[in-house]
Amino acid sequence: MAWALRPIYLPDAHLPLGLDSGRPTCRACGTSWPCATAAEYLTTCRCVCGATTWADTTTPRRWHGGPRCYTDAEAVTAEAAKLRPARPHYPPSHYYPPKPARPVRQRPPYRHTTGGPGDVNLGTWVWVAPGALHPGWGDIHQLAMVTALDTPKCEVWLILDGTVHRARADHLTLSTSAGQRATGGAWLRWTIAQHLDHRAAGEPAEAAVQIAQLDLFSTPV
Repeated sequence: MAWALRPIYLPDAHLPLGLDSGRPTCRACGTSWPCATAAEYLTTCRCVCGATTWADTTTPRRWHGGPRCYTDAEAVTAEAAKLRPARPHYPPSHYYPPKPARPVRQRPPYRHTTGGPGDVNLGTWVWVAPGALHPGWGDIHQLAMVTALDTPKCEVWLILDGTVHRARADHLTLSTSAGQRATGGAWLRWTIAQHLDHRAAGEPAEAAVQIAQLDLFSTPV
């Protein structure tokens, strides 16, 4: 008997027939599938509906035993979800609705670096979460500076285009440096709303006093 090289992939001649019936047979052998040849390339698993499923170990192919428990549209949706990257590319700017008018200001002069829980002030850099701004600014995080602290909304200045917005304090999180992340604690992941609640609830009075800063945006009387 002549020696033959084993095929790398499952031969098409040994693919199944009659999968919908629940009793598939091999095309070439005529026996119950998977036959001895096909079994070398397959692994058995279970579908969410409980039916036996065979997966090809050399290709992405799968075979579902019995009637299909999904539609073609559901199969396409599931495959798209599997192939979608963890960090998708955001759509171009023309995808978003037009931006409404917002005040535009120069970069505020405030400077503040958060040193602990509750230590937020004017000049704190934050990430504005999607949903806090008008959809015209996109469904992405925006870097901004806090220019007025309040609840439930704070005033922030976007570094992107210099516009000023009112954003919910529970949608603002600290923009931290590598050094802060290395030495800080869980409070670095708090929202501005949590920092304000912490300061109002248990911080000593002298530490809770907010340092007054010149408001360059006020109009002289």
